[in-house]
Amino acid sequence: MKKKALLLGAGGPLGGLEAGALIALDEMGVHFDIISGACIGSVLTLAYTSPAKGMTGREALEMWCNASGLSDIIYHSFCQSNFKVFQKNAGPLNIFTDTWLEFMTRMNPYFTLDPRTETQRFCNDMYLYGLTAMTPGMLMPQQPSISRIAPFLDSFIDFENVKNVAKDIYINALNVTDKQIEIFNKKQITMQHVIAGSSLFFLCPQQCLDGKWYGEGSYVDSLNYQGLINEQKDIDTIVVMNILNKEALIRTPESLYDAYNLSIMLPFITIAEDDTKIFEAKYKGDRNLLKVGFRIPEEHAPYVMDWSASNFKVLRDIGYHAGMDFFEKNKALLE
Repeated sequence: MKKKALLLGAGGPLGGLEAGALIALDEMGVHFDIISGACIGSVLTLAYTSPAKGMTGREALEMWCNASGLSDIIYHSFCQSNFKVFQKNAGPLNIFTDTWLEFMTRMNPYFTLDPRTETQRFCNDMYLYGLTAMTPGMLMPQQPSISRIAPFLDSFIDFENVKNVAKDIYINALNVTDKQIEIFNKKQITMQHVIAGSSLFFLCPQQCLDGKWYGEGSYVDSLNYQGLINEQKDIDTIVVMNILNKEALIRTPESLYDAYNLSIMLPFITIAEDDTKIFEAKYKGDRNLLKVGFRIPEEHAPYVMDWSASNFKVLRDIGYHAGMDFFEKNKALLE
């Protein structure tokens, strides 16, 4: 029997587009036999296929969209970096920091990663900001990164259950030791593998797994096509989330932080476009390659990389409507 595959790629906050589209396709009953992810796409892949705490895949994606953004008041007032996702790197003290943060948030009966109102979001984010401000940090010239990925992924991903998922799952990481992309399947994936494949140089420390060092997989394959090319032969239809046309992002930066974001996202989007062209030319064959396109309103284009809660909501809704339109246009191939 021929299979349907889904590719989810890099994008940070732009993952809200992918999450919204996948929520829509799930509502329409679309079933994928294989899901292959890179960077934030690997997080969404696992949240959808192996959700935590009794949630459905759709609920876990909704939680990710809601939990990942900062309160707009905090984000736009004084903190344009997302301390919920990127925390201080204290080297060997990280394990103590994580234990302390987990204890302090658990002891606060009002704290939640999934707030229901903007007032609750503001209070929770301020509480977490205060906690993270008190944690130790080490920033020295010989250090390879300025922060690290916060280990809260198990709030919406059940890593113990990943190996039991009926679908085939692949995520990637750059094997820095061997200088090549490495693919991990559902029997291998742990939280450390996800963090490793999302660890951008400068921003996050690379991860050591089984004696080898790993970093951001999207530097080489931002949609993880290799997870399909290397591992699967009997695929009939491939759905790829075409995150964003890079022309929508090309502009003069408005701040140092904005320039930093652009310097990361523009290359990733270009890599994704080029990888898709290469796949079509060399590997597609007689498979159906369907692209979910996203239309970003011109007035919102300068804000699509914000880590603000309002941006996540806008992108989730854009993605949802794009997913519904995509389903209507390709229903015969998706059912």
